[in-house]
Amino acid sequence: MKIDISNLLEAQKELDAEIEKNHPTVEKEERLLKRTLALLVELGELANELPEVFKFWSNKKNNYEKALEEYVDGLHFFLSIALEEGPDQLSVQRPYMQASANILDCYLDIFEDVSRIDCEIGPLGRSFYRYIELGQMLGFTWEQIEMSYMMKNALNHHRQETGY
Repeated sequence: MKIDISNLLEAQKELDAEIEKNHPTVEKEERLLKRTLALLVELGELANELPEVFKFWSNKKNNYEKALEEYVDGLHFFLSIALEEGPDQLSVQRPYMQASANILDCYLDIFEDVSRIDCEIGPLGRSFYRYIELGQMLGFTWEQIEMSYMMKNALNHHRQETGY
């Protein structure tokens, strides 16, 4: 999948500025921790739309439409964290690591790296790459992801304008 995230980073930068204006925060470190937790929550919400991945006790089927919505919610937080920490950390090229064997392994790798974003260099880029890989494994095209991201970004701007 060939991707260019520059337009998404620009859209996220505008949204983050609007959010900061409406909801100023005091400390950069606190903002990073809150964004990291929000990203982990979005990863969980994405997982809940993919019960076939981990709910071996259930017969529920994956809901790919809702999963794409949750996926782009997570993408918002990846981009937001990157803008704060340095977008050059994001990797869309295969870094020095093996591809994930399956969706479950990919998911667990992302959770592990995201939980370490605030305490070491490297996890953001690795987890972002894995997140792109996860999108591919789920069958999402970059065009679908980008279009869904832009639609959600517009909704998020509207929410900020209306006192969300």
